[in-house]
Amino acid sequence: MSLLDALNEVKKSGFDPKSGKEYGAFEKIPAGTYKVSLDGVTHNATKDRDFLMLSFLVIEGKYEGKKESIFPTLAQTTSKGNPMPQFVIARSISMLQVIGEMVDMPIPDSDFDHDSETDAYEDLAATLTPAKGKVLMMTIKESPNKKNPDNPYRNYEFGRVEQPKAIEVDENQDPFANNTGSDLEISDDDLPFGK
Repeated sequence: MSLLDALNEVKKSGFDPKSGKEYGAFEKIPAGTYKVSLDGVTHNATKDRDFLMLSFLVIEGKYEGKKESIFPTLAQTTSKGNPMPQFVIARSISMLQVIGEMVDMPIPDSDFDHDSETDAYEDLAATLTPAKGKVLMMTIKESPNKKNPDNPYRNYEFGRVEQPKAIEVDENQDPFANNTGSDLEISDDDLPFGK
């Protein structure tokens, strides 16, 4: 895609620079089903809380190249210090286990056998990192958020996809062995840039 093609795409979208919002900035992928690859597995921290982030890259269709990130929580308390509802933690654990199965990287129970979520996040990141690049289906469903109607809840389902076949290359074979070359001679005058 050339820069002019990109500019035309921006113009066709109805983008208005006067709005102060850049084109495509933080645009969520709409609800739907997408073929994605597991693009990133990160254990990180902000302020006094740490988190696990899984990123998925859409690899086909209209939203190809867009990312969706999820943050399954294993925190025992909420940001306000209240006990985290058990169903929230259970849902995160089940989501992680489903993702692990879909990318052929089952999550062992030992990844959850910790007194702190920090240690669990470390183990989970180590378990899932080798699956980066694996392909799976991701379905995003939205449900109303009464407290913030402009930001609906996003729910995920994952499905198995046949993994692309790896190209086998014989390291002992020279890929240029049968190339006889060319009789074409090029001088500096033939090059597209000046001296």
